[in-house]
Amino acid sequence: MVKAAEATLARGIEREVVVVGGGPAGSAVASLLGRRGRDVLLLDAARFPRDKVCGDSVSPSAWPLLDALGATERVQALSPYPLRGMRLVSPDGTSFRGLYRGQDRPGFALRRLVLDDALLQSAREAGAEVEEGARVVSLLRSQGAVEGVVVEAAGGRRAIRARVVVGADGRSSVVGRSLGVLREHPRFVRFSVRGYWEGVFGLSETGEMHVGTRGYCGIAPLSATRANVAFVIGQRDMLGAAGDLEGFYRAMLAGRFPRVAERLEGARLLEAPRAIGPLALECRRVALPGAVLVGDAAGFYDPFTGEGVTLALRTAGLAASAVDDALGREPGGTLPRLRAYERERSSATRDKFRFNRLLQTAVTWPASADAIAHRLARRPDLADRLVGIAGDFVPARAAFDRHFLWDLLRA
Repeated sequence: MVKAAEATLARGIEREVVVVGGGPAGSAVASLLGRRGRDVLLLDAARFPRDKVCGDSVSPSAWPLLDALGATERVQALSPYPLRGMRLVSPDGTSFRGLYRGQDRPGFALRRLVLDDALLQSAREAGAEVEEGARVVSLLRSQGAVEGVVVEAAGGRRAIRARVVVGADGRSSVVGRSLGVLREHPRFVRFSVRGYWEGVFGLSETGEMHVGTRGYCGIAPLSATRANVAFVIGQRDMLGAAGDLEGFYRAMLAGRFPRVAERLEGARLLEAPRAIGPLALECRRVALPGAVLVGDAAGFYDPFTGEGVTLALRTAGLAASAVDDALGREPGGTLPRLRAYERERSSATRDKFRFNRLLQTAVTWPASADAIAHRLARRPDLADRLVGIAGDFVPARAAFDRHFLWDLLRA
């Protein structure tokens, strides 16, 4: 295998950029670099459209990012269901709703099956070459630097050299794991199970989060009657899923989230549920000689507030700018610019990840979740602000402002 790769290398196959993975982050990087005239090859092991276990909710802040990709009209043509806010229900049944105020466009819910395909087609239109059914199996490396990939496709294995490799291949990233920088989070070991339902009672243009005793369940309305219903639970609770995931999914909804189950009594499960996990990943470095990581491959923390796609698009924009700048420099100047992306990404995401951890820790305990819900039910202005932080249009650092925390605690 290695000799074949070396032989192919000797024939001089080389691209400016190879993007590994065609999800939102990978497609966004490929689109942005393609629009800048860069030579981009995007590889994905799947053939699109392909399914992806996700909450399917996208925050309002995604629209300007989609505009930059030239993907807005394509996404709008899929009739995404508008989301104008979020409602959280605590274990004792107390609920509050926060609205996406001050936004030109609402958030939306759309199956990743069609959203990811639309973004991939936008990458093609932007000038990137896309090869589906092409699995990257290893990296080409020399003197500690990434110099390309080895890909397996219908025609066999071949090596492709690249000045920069972008790892956008998700939680099981071959790029990240080959570089030894990606690992499962030692503490937040959670799994998610998702199902699609038709005939769900009581849906509105509001996403929902129902906090249970040891987990939470999200409802993303895809129409006035159809919804994605997904719950997140701990690793030990998932042991009961062995052999009968659908039975486990139904039983968990009935036992752990009875208010959700009541609304599904007259509904129909459209397809077999799917599970994914562990959810949380840590990444030590997102920029190394010859490579950067984006999207879930750069670390993933289960997004309680449903903004994973927006985060992927935003950080992809940072990565694309860094890669474009690096390609315009002499080889010795490439790595400093790629590492600048690492700092920029940390600055853009650090407070949001802290906010997610704080919020998830708070709702882990029923008494805490109930207390927060009681406070926010009495203060819709605070609820709107909290949802704005979750939706990425209020800076996440606002969650740590002492005045906000004081108002929240004494509301």
